[in-house]
Amino acid sequence: MKSLLALLLLLASAVAGADNDGFEARCEKLAAEANFTAVFEDKPVSRDDGIRIADLARFAKAGSSLNHSTLGVTRAEPAASMALSVRTLSNRDGRVCAVPSLQLKLGLSSFEVLLARELGTNPCRRRIVEEHEQEHVTVWRNHLRIGARLMPVALRQSLGQVAYFSSVGEAESVLRQRADQQLASLLSKLKDGINAAHQQIDSTASYRDAENRMRACP
Repeated sequence: MKSLLALLLLLASAVAGADNDGFEARCEKLAAEANFTAVFEDKPVSRDDGIRIADLARFAKAGSSLNHSTLGVTRAEPAASMALSVRTLSNRDGRVCAVPSLQLKLGLSSFEVLLARELGTNPCRRRIVEEHEQEHVTVWRNHLRIGARLMPVALRQSLGQVAYFSSVGEAESVLRQRADQQLASLLSKLKDGINAAHQQIDSTASYRDAENRMRACP
């Protein structure tokens, strides 16, 4: 009788082990279905040429040359949205494996260039200021486009592996939390890169060059 019980236990253990092996194999296949995409949604730049220099100065970036009279400002507010879905498989013992799929949108909720009213109708001075602000516009667009290309790769590396949980609810909750944390980190790094690029454009040498060019205007 004892030998029969031992045999039954051994068979049950073997069946459970085989089931777990099959479950994990199916879970590894599930990981191949994880999908990470991102798009950049551009936004037209609004324009206002009638802002007084005194008002423009309030919008100027911190760190701008104190000796520079602000004649133009580019302002933008980046925006990001994420759609997350979680695919799961459940085993007989209640274990759940899961992988997320994530669709990200990067864009700008506001995007505007403000020019000083004092530029008047002088096309030479206006062109110089416009060229400078266009550099800032290009920074915003280029960095967000690059971010939309690179972020899915980074998100797949950090989130694309199959993970195991005790329930579907836990899987969805934990994976969303992980996705939010990873996205916040990536957006912070993107913002740092954007700010660094703007600072290069607003260097003392850049302002000095623009001022010299404007002095040569008729």
